[in-house]
Amino acid sequence: MSDAMLITTIRKTFPDEWVMAQVTDVDEADVPVAGVVLSHSPDKQTVFQAVKSHRAVNPKARLYTFFTGEVIPEGLHLAFPLG
Repeated sequence: MSDAMLITTIRKTFPDEWVMAQVTDVDEADVPVAGVVLSHSPDKQTVFQAVKSHRAVNPKARLYTFFTGEVIPEGLHLAFPLG
């Protein structure tokens, strides 16, 4: 297994890609801050298939799957109902 990277470094290393990382460190709120990248791709389904395959072999592994790009594209506005 390769070396762990900070999540902030993973985001910079794999811009606008989906990433699956095995968590190696969390903060005080139990949020992942570092991990080993196991799969990455601009294609979500490629990474989700890798998650499924990895879970079949390592069901107790703590994985963090996330997108490194903008979740809400610039210029898009969202409204949420109150109450």
